[in-house]
Amino acid sequence: MHGELKDYRQPMVTSIGILLGFLLNFLAGWGIRSGQAIEDGTDALILGCVLAAVLLMTLALYRILNADLGDADPAPYYRTTLRIYISAIVLAFTSLPIAILL
Repeated sequence: MHGELKDYRQPMVTSIGILLGFLLNFLAGWGIRSGQAIEDGTDALILGCVLAAVLLMTLALYRILNADLGDADPAPYYRTTLRIYISAIVLAFTSLPIAILL
C-alpha cells in the first residue's frame, strides 16, 4: 500500500455503502414480495448467505473507518479489511443469482 490511507479509505467506504444498500433493498423487497420470506431450505440458505454478507460488510465498514491503529503498520490491517470485504461480496453475489432464478 503506497500513498496515504485516505486514497484507499474513501473508495472502499463508498462501495461498501452502495453494495449494502443493494443488499438491504433486496432483503426488503424479498420479504415484501413473499408474505413468508422463508418457504424452503433454499430460501433459508439464501437468507443466511445474504445476512452473513451484510454482517461481513458491516465489519469491513467498521474496520475501514476505525482510526485508532496506534503505531502499527496500517498495511496489514487494511489488507485484512479488504479480504473481509471481498469475502462478503463473493458470499452475497453468489447467492443472489440463485434467488433470482428461483
